[in-house]
Amino acid sequence: MSMIGQKIKELRMQHGMTLKELGGAINFNYSNLSKIERGNRKPAIDVLESLSNYFNIDIAYFFSSPQKTHSKTELPDIELIHFTKELKQKNISLQELRELVEKIEPGGK
Repeated sequence: MSMIGQKIKELRMQHGMTLKELGGAINFNYSNLSKIERGNRKPAIDVLESLSNYFNIDIAYFFSSPQKTHSKTELPDIELIHFTKELKQKNISLQELRELVEKIEPGGK
């Protein structure tokens, strides 16, 4: 597995996502994403940009040593990871969650 592929997989797992979910979130074929994670394919820069935007991290993260994360914000804490897994277990989609938030807080922030 390549260093970049490993970092993508770690981010995906930290967020409790499947390859298919992440591929859908960044509009990229999940089969090709799997190949990148396994080191069988090199990612194009636009894929890395999409991933960095989605996970809200600096693109340099993918090229840095394992000790550095270059986060724009902290990676989600364990509570958020458990929340994400619970949503998945209850089959609540990201769109459904957005609609619930909109009902609670109309107009966004």
